[in-house]
Amino acid sequence: MQQEAKRSAAVHTLAARPEFNDIITRIRKLAPDISARALSAEKAKRVPQETMDALRDANVFRMMQPKRFGGYEYGPAELAQVGFELGRACGSTGWCGTLAVCFGWMTTFFPLEAQQEVWDDTDNLLAVSYIPTPKVEVVDGGSRITGSWPWASGVDSATWLILSAAIPNKEGPPTVAWCLVPVKDVVVDHNSWNVAGLQGTGSKTVHITEPVFVPKHRILPLGAIFTGKMPGLDVPDNGQARFGYPTFGPTALVAPIVGMAQGALDAFTETARDAKRMARPGVFEKVAEQPLIQSLIGRSAAHIDAARTLMVTSLREGQDIVLAGGTPDIELRVRIRRNHGFAGRTSADVVNEIFNKSGAAAADEKNRVQRFWRDANTAATHASIDWDTLSALYGTQQLGLQPQGIF
Repeated sequence: MQQEAKRSAAVHTLAARPEFNDIITRIRKLAPDISARALSAEKAKRVPQETMDALRDANVFRMMQPKRFGGYEYGPAELAQVGFELGRACGSTGWCGTLAVCFGWMTTFFPLEAQQEVWDDTDNLLAVSYIPTPKVEVVDGGSRITGSWPWASGVDSATWLILSAAIPNKEGPPTVAWCLVPVKDVVVDHNSWNVAGLQGTGSKTVHITEPVFVPKHRILPLGAIFTGKMPGLDVPDNGQARFGYPTFGPTALVAPIVGMAQGALDAFTETARDAKRMARPGVFEKVAEQPLIQSLIGRSAAHIDAARTLMVTSLREGQDIVLAGGTPDIELRVRIRRNHGFAGRTSADVVNEIFNKSGAAAADEKNRVQRFWRDANTAATHASIDWDTLSALYGTQQLGLQPQGIF
């Protein structure tokens, strides 16, 4: 009863759902400080607590959180725009911040009892590792799990984790499921994240050496998620669960990459306005007056706008159908996924071209272009947004064949 009272009091003290443009305005006001902390995020191998606190104070993390726990219940189209703004300021902050919003939405797939446990404090954040452990023992009322889970982005700021587990099944192969586990029950390996890009995400490995009990209501089979039969759909007034994870979930990976491309273009343009380069021995010309640089900026802006517009437009189309009580058809779902792949690949290509025209000075660790270059290329290699796979997925559907993949 005390927990319920605490939860209700926290929810009732929240302000009314703000207009979406107000949220974007808040993020843009925070962007200069977020950008200024990007290098320190890399050095610390995590998004600075100061940044996460500022985003929490701006209520950014409530974007897709269920409204019964103080959330605003915006959709994937808005998530894409938030990811763009955050990624534009700092690639690592964009990655972790957008995923934190996405993971809050993912709690709506679970039974209400599990949601209540996660949101006993409505400011809680989650991290996720999708690599399943085979070390599972089925016991009365749930399962006991042990193992190691890599790539838990943002775990340093999280209170809860969603960890994948391969649960034994007497009637066939193991059932892969998501398990909700408190961060206090795991050990975070702070020396496990040593990478070239997205250094500041702190996507570290977590370990459970002594078995942790996960009650049944906190275990969600992956099959239920991919077939649209999540227990969250049976929870009254829980409309966020109707957004299909296979279709809309990868938005949280792609949107920050598009933002990173814009951030790289912003930094390049700012430098180019006043920079000079040697045109021939003893003769220096203004970079801004060079047609090749002018064309690069124009092409890059067009490619970024195209990637962003395609992604947001198709997400909005699918979102409107869900909000009207319908289900997006296969063509739209694979088109959304195609546009995920296109946006990610196009944005990485833009950053590569910008970096290649930035000169040797861009290699300095304080130069924003090189950081966006490393972050965008690292992020774009994520298997869930592979352009070759997703373009073929769409082509298969258009040829009248049954597409195979995540959509």
